[in-house]
Amino acid sequence: MEIAHHQEIIAPVEVVFSYLNDDEKMKLWMQGLESIEYPKGKKPGYKVGAKFIHTIKEGLNTQRYKGIVTVYEPPTLLAVKLAHPAHRIEVTYELTSLGRKTKLDYHCELEFASFYYRCMGLLFSWFTKRILKSQVAKLKELAEQESVRRAPPVK
Repeated sequence: MEIAHHQEIIAPVEVVFSYLNDDEKMKLWMQGLESIEYPKGKKPGYKVGAKFIHTIKEGLNTQRYKGIVTVYEPPTLLAVKLAHPAHRIEVTYELTSLGRKTKLDYHCELEFASFYYRCMGLLFSWFTKRILKSQVAKLKELAEQESVRRAPPVK
């Protein structure tokens, strides 16, 4: 299953990218994200191959997703793969600078582990898309608020 979403954000690309790249900022907009852990105990810094574990509260349950950074080109491109027993997810955030604005192109591919999970995923795809739109709206709100608080660049 594929999900795509496009959003224009009135904030510089560097500000928007910081919300994709900073653990504490991610917790502000990613619904249910409780913690980000690193297999070796410390954050290796974002780079291709960096591994992490997201603990996410989903309804009444808490799920753990093992992740790896697959593309890292700041401040315009970030892609990760997430693994869970029910499904695998590949997410790409592509940012395009439009001067004071940034265009965010979000693309997600979900691959389900079994026919049962595929049926459940399709049945609840509306809910998944609603969560995505809510998260992107929160990301937009936070980046735009931070952008307003920043001093303009000195020339």
